[in-house]
Amino acid sequence: MARKSKRKSNQVIEKIASVMSLFILIAAWWFGGIQISDRQFTMLESLIEENQQLVKIEENLFQIIEGEEIKSWLGIGTGIGYGGELNIALKLDNKGTVQQASILSIKDTSSYVNKVIENGLVNKILGETSRKQIQADGISGATLSSNGILQGVNEAAEPVRQQLFNYQLKEQTSPLDTVGFLDLLAVVMFFLAVFISRSGSIHKVKIQWTLMIASLGIFGFYSASLISSSTMGILISGSWRSGLGNYTAFVLLVLSLGYILLFNKNLYCQMLCPMGITQQCLSKLTNSKTISLKHKAFQWFPRFLLLATLACGLYFRNPSAFSYEPFGIMFGMVGSLYLFILTLLVLITSLLVHRPWCKTLCPITAMTDYIVFLKDWYKQATKPNKKKKRMATGNKQPAAAQSISVKIEEA
Repeated sequence: MARKSKRKSNQVIEKIASVMSLFILIAAWWFGGIQISDRQFTMLESLIEENQQLVKIEENLFQIIEGEEIKSWLGIGTGIGYGGELNIALKLDNKGTVQQASILSIKDTSSYVNKVIENGLVNKILGETSRKQIQADGISGATLSSNGILQGVNEAAEPVRQQLFNYQLKEQTSPLDTVGFLDLLAVVMFFLAVFISRSGSIHKVKIQWTLMIASLGIFGFYSASLISSSTMGILISGSWRSGLGNYTAFVLLVLSLGYILLFNKNLYCQMLCPMGITQQCLSKLTNSKTISLKHKAFQWFPRFLLLATLACGLYFRNPSAFSYEPFGIMFGMVGSLYLFILTLLVLITSLLVHRPWCKTLCPITAMTDYIVFLKDWYKQATKPNKKKKRMATGNKQPAAAQSISVKIEEA
């Protein structure tokens, strides 16, 4: 009896937490939208001197006025980085020469952005003329981020170019321009995982390991396209609609969510996640123990961590800035010192315990638990209504059946 009461109490707590989580995410999105435009305008004003004024000419074009003289121009452009849309402010003189560039907003992981800045990509474009396409060598290891910044720079130069030289160089682009072969391969490999999970073949284990090793190479070391908290943030914020530099992780997330909703099974973690596969390979070397972490702290801590990460990402409109996964270090050697230490701990622990990251800090586990809980809650909420309908249907006997029962009683 006490155990049943405790279970009901836990369910109430989980229901309250799930509803509060939704309200927190909605509030983060709402309040973040209020302050984002003010923050960007403050950043624009930091590009001008004290005795200068910023005069808006059109949507993405400003004049910098000193007295009554036009001193320079300021253009704003958007590009598509790894995490989605980014905004660049470009300051040019009256001859169309780049004087200054500033990243107003970017949704890429901070470690990749820092690599771009440290390698001086922004400084390389200073002194370039806007009469032609502004070009610079991309940064190895952060190609999508550097390409997105250069795209934003050229788009920011476009309205200034039209004002000064009366011509344009901008090409029409689509958010789907970056969809490529790797994204199609992600779809194929996911459906292969579905086929393997439902297969009864005697070679099922061997086929599964073949797919896992292929996923480790393709989604891990080749493209570093892993589902992370930033991928979830991109999905719920809707920033994917403006385009992504790489859709692969997003495609895998959407397919995984659909399969979880239909079958309560997470195939991505089981067969396609490079992080999980790496841990499983290390576990195979030492035959590490499979342990079950039953304490509630191991369930609730990753949930709170994911909620805080998503809420901060929504508020600042930058899901990637708050991601905490060590994927960059693991598969690209890009990241901070604390991520390097975390990666090292995960690798060492994997020799002793089966999939330690998956059981402690993985955001996908928290996401799966949340979706399955909401789905079960919905089923429980609709179940009484279904029972009532069945009972009502059962009580409505056909007229012939009623007359027969009456005759039997009379006899």
